Amino acid sequence: MAAAQTPLPPLTREQRLITVGLMAALAVAALDSTVVGTAMPTIIGQLGGLSEYAWVFSAYLLASTTTVPLYAKLADIHGRKPIFLVGLALFVAGSALCGLSSSMLMLIAFRTIQGLGAGAVQPISFTIAGDIFEPRQRARMQGFFSGVWGIAAIVGPAIGGLITSTVGWPWVFELNIPVGLLAAAIIGLRLHERFERRPHRIDWSGAALLSGSVVLLLFAVSEGGQLFGWVSLPFLAMLGAAAALFWLFVRQSRRVAEPLVDLDLMGVPLIRAGLWIGTLAGIVMFGLTTFLPPLVQGVQGGTAVEAGAVVAAMSIGWPAGSIISGRLLHRVGARPFVLAGSVLILVGSLATTQTTQIDSLAFATAACAVVGLGMGFSSTVLLIMVQGAVPWQRRATATGLVQFSRTIGGSVGVGVMGGILAAFVGAASSAILDPVGRQLLSPQQLAAGRDDLRAGLQVVYWLMAAAAAAALVLAVRMMPAAQLGDPAAVPADAMPAGVRTAEPSATGPEGTPELG
Repeated sequence: MAAAQTPLPPLTREQRLITVGLMAALAVAALDSTVVGTAMPTIIGQLGGLSEYAWVFSAYLLASTTTVPLYAKLADIHGRKPIFLVGLALFVAGSALCGLSSSMLMLIAFRTIQGLGAGAVQPISFTIAGDIFEPRQRARMQGFFSGVWGIAAIVGPAIGGLITSTVGWPWVFELNIPVGLLAAAIIGLRLHERFERRPHRIDWSGAALLSGSVVLLLFAVSEGGQLFGWVSLPFLAMLGAAAALFWLFVRQSRRVAEPLVDLDLMGVPLIRAGLWIGTLAGIVMFGLTTFLPPLVQGVQGGTAVEAGAVVAAMSIGWPAGSIISGRLLHRVGARPFVLAGSVLILVGSLATTQTTQIDSLAFATAACAVVGLGMGFSSTVLLIMVQGAVPWQRRATATGLVQFSRTIGGSVGVGVMGGILAAFVGAASSAILDPVGRQLLSPQQLAAGRDDLRAGLQVVYWLMAAAAAAALVLAVRMMPAAQLGDPAAVPADAMPAGVRTAEPSATGPEGTPELG
């Protein structure tokens, strides 16, 4: 492996500037997910609508999830830069409108616009990073990109609380405007893509079928089960309709010349393993960020800042794992890191099941940190390897699939676990979790509500542990032995037609950004 021993070239000025722009874009998306949660009790107090609380997050999640495959395909056709800038413009515009909201319905509508932008910003940021760095540089830089999320998780709750208590909650959203404009200016001025433009045709029918399937599925598991019952005819009809639309999408994708999602990529063992493992890991990741705060605030009586600090530990462990794996990936290979990461995710998930019995913020924080370390090992390595397994023309699609699988797994998992939790707690959950509402409960009501919440969370945490165990089993059985930058990592006889593993050179032909 002589190539592995060649010293890495220093980053060029253009690479450093583009990295700053990408980090700024990722920062606004990451901060948005942490500062909004801290501000929501105040927003509810001023705008009302506790019953619509979940939709402030669900609308954003639906929009950002369903649009990822379409944005990824467009980025492979028209280049990363224009699609990234359009997504960032939507995100910034949605942020500005959120700050002007005078009702919860307005806030939900404008959060949807934010989500439409986030569907482009996050996956295409990682795709651009995959374009401008050669494989070993890419592996090392992923630690820094992951660090953006870690910093946002740490400072986000504090920033949200400070802004809300001083200048007011609208500035939680307006904060995105200057940072987003900075990112747009840097990428707009410094990223110059060079690739051969060919005539293409977007599969809009496939996009509509996939979006409809995902919307129905997410609505069914997040709201339908609670509205109509988990074994009711309307709920089962929504699931059936989602499955039918997905079947039609697969059929459509097999018929058209340029499908929205290239299903042939599923034939690559490395990509197939990455998507399945990522889906199950997403259940754990989204589950922790969603259901650990209710334990801290509802059961243990902690503050929003304490809940944010517990969850932030996962975002501290993640960049640590990314940095370690990025520096050693070319020596060790992908499989050991994915296996080690899956083991750590399972260990952290099992520890989480004990947080309902061990009333300790330190213990819950440690469990999150272990899961984050495991995610840094497995998810980051899988993303790097998947990007290296396809040519430029399919890199955005492959990157989008990785992001999509993790998000859809987490969204469906959170929806199902939320329905289970609601069945345990019922209508009392709002009062227990609302800092103002729980002051109106009697000691007996509060104690009973906390016991129900504890019991429901116990079931939820065990479901997360089951997902982590399944991810480990799949990692053992499906993850191939693969070396960074090695074309033999994906055997030629396992590669679908039209997919190659060759990595474009830093000054190579089609698809290479012009740097320096």
